[in-house]
This record gives sequence, structure tokens and C-alpha cells, in this order.
Amino acid sequence: MKRIVTTLFLSLFFFSAGYAQDMESATNLYNTGAMALNEGNIAEALSNFEQALEQAMVIGPEAEELKSNCQNTIPKLYLSLGKEAVNAKDLEGGLEKIKTAIAKAEEFGNTDVVEEGKSLIPTIMLAEGNSKLAAKDFAGAIVDYKQVLEADPTNGMAYFRLGQASLSVNDEATAVEALTKACEYGQEKNAKSTLSKHYLKKAAAAIKAKQFDAAIAAANQANEVLPSAQGYSICGKAAVAAKKYDEAIAAFETYVSMSPNARDLNQTFYQLATSYEAKGDKEKACGYYKQIMSDPSLGEYATHKVKNELKCN
Repeated sequence: MKRIVTTLFLSLFFFSAGYAQDMESATNLYNTGAMALNEGNIAEALSNFEQALEQAMVIGPEAEELKSNCQNTIPKLYLSLGKEAVNAKDLEGGLEKIKTAIAKAEEFGNTDVVEEGKSLIPTIMLAEGNSKLAAKDFAGAIVDYKQVLEADPTNGMAYFRLGQASLSVNDEATAVEALTKACEYGQEKNAKSTLSKHYLKKAAAAIKAKQFDAAIAAANQANEVLPSAQGYSICGKAAVAAKKYDEAIAAFETYVSMSPNARDLNQTFYQLATSYEAKGDKEKACGYYKQIMSDPSLGEYATHKVKNELKCN
């Protein structure tokens, strides 16, 4: 019996001694981490706090305060490292650390870090997307912008950039939807300008390909988004070519009202004159022909029309 008691005593002694050593080790790790943090070495501090937490979890209730301190600190350090990486332009690395910070904070119940981390992600993803857009990695940029919008569905700049990137890969449907949303969320000027330019470019290409109906449609789309003299001029030229004189006249007269000092004003008057003449409106045709009788290039033809063919008053 005496031997059994002695064995039990020794066992308890060694357990107590082991516990003391483990607690001392965990405490030392924590203190070393605190010193590293004070010196600004976040990565080293994080490593020590994580080791201290691991040991505290093994020790149990006696290390509860130490465990709580580590759990409170670790997510904050990951968040700080993430911010440092982002500031150093390592957006991918920074994002990974911030996501780790959020995961740790959710595990440990640190709501402040969760909220701050989640608020940072859209900004970082937007910057990552912008970097890819500048590098002409349009597909990659689109993925990033869509992730931004998953986190922040009211981010007007993300919608605008998504629209730009989508236009670059000829995904007009996505671009139009994104740019329309951008208008709703504070990017109306940029979004309308981008969409209008897209339609104008499309209209000009259609005229070049002699697809006049398509050119009229695209020019009208441009003017619906953002009315412009260029849009009405293209529409008028395409309508003349398609012999749609009513549309041509409406477009050219709007063009003249928007650009009364345009370089091609006499050419526009000529096209208005010929359009009215084609419709059988002699009076209006004469009026426009008379305005270009002194033009070096068009004057001779206009004079002939006024004096000989139409016999204008």
C-alpha cells in the first residue's frame, strides 16, 4: 500500500511540474510576442501568440486568461499584416491575410475585426480589378469586379469598371446592364459617356460596312444615352444612305441646332437640301441650297439647282 501511495504522489508531482512548465512556456511565448509587437515586428509577434494559444488550449481552464488575450490579439495582427501588404501593392497577399483575419475573428468572436475586414475587401478587390484592367486582363478584372459587387451591391465604381471591361471583351449585354447600374449609384456622367462612345463607335463601323439601318439604330442608342452632335450627324448620314429622308432631316436639323458653327455646316445644308428635294419639298430644298451658293465646293451645284432645276423664287 505504501508503494502505491508513493507512486501516486510521484505521479502527481510530475504532472504538477509538467503543468507548471507548460504554463511558463506559454506565458513566455506570450510575453515574447508582446515584446515583438512593441518593437513593430508584427509577423514575429503573431507567430509567438499563435504558439502561446496552442499551448493554452492544451493546458485548459487554468490558462483561460492567456487564451483569451491571444484570441483577442491574433485576428488584429492578421488584419494589420493584410493592410501592410495592400499598402505595399501586394493586393493578393493582403487580401488573403484579411480573409484569414476575418475567419479567426469569427472563430474567436471578435466582431470589430470581422466588420473592419469585410469593409476592406471590396476596396481591395476593386483595386485588384483596376490593376488587371490596366494590364488588359479583362477576364480577370471582370471576375474581381463581380466579387466586389457580391460584397457591395451598391458600388457604382465597380459597376462602371465592370461595364468598361465587358465592352473590351465585346459582352455588350453585361456592359449595358453594368453601366446602367453605375448611373444609379453615383457614376452617371462616366457611365453615360462610356456607353455613348460605344454606340457611336458601333454606328461609325456600321456605316463603313454599309450597314445603314444598323448605323441608324446605334446612333439613336447613343443619343438616347447622351445626345450629341456627333450622334445626330452619323444618324443623318446613315439615313440619307438608306433613303430614309424623314429621319435624315430630323437628325441633321438637330445637328445644326447643336453645332451652328460646325466645320461641315455647308455639307449638312447640302444633305438637308437633297433630302427635302427627294421628298418633293421644293421650298425647303431651295432654302438650304441658297445657303451654300457661295461655297467653294458646293456653290456651283447649288446655284444650278436654285436657278435652273428648282427655279427657286
